[in-house]
Amino acid sequence: MAIKYRKHELHPESILIRDFDGEVSTNEIIESWEYLISENLINDSTKGVINNISGCALLMDMEGFKVVLNYMKQQDILKKVKLAVICDDPKTIVFPALGERTENELRIKPFSTMNAAVNWVLD
Repeated sequence: MAIKYRKHELHPESILIRDFDGEVSTNEIIESWEYLISENLINDSTKGVINNISGCALLMDMEGFKVVLNYMKQQDILKKVKLAVICDDPKTIVFPALGERTENELRIKPFSTMNAAVNWVLD
């Protein structure tokens, strides 16, 4: 899988970071959420998950995006945390931007820097 996990250096209990690398598919994104949930890596002390998709090739279209959102909306734990997405490509920023505007059940927001994402999660 091309998604690696780490805790934020300064806020290890509050922020989990997912670093995407190489090509990442819709199925891999869902499998990643399933792993985080099953291993209790997202819990009551988690304020947010920062998804760093800078530099990755996101293999997703609008249909795949809808599948991912529908999966996420079924997970109560994901509704409780902020979901920041760091993007550096106009082709991929469309997905978190749409999520921010259209999904009231999830708190999704795109960012261009890690610092901005961290500040939003902790705010």
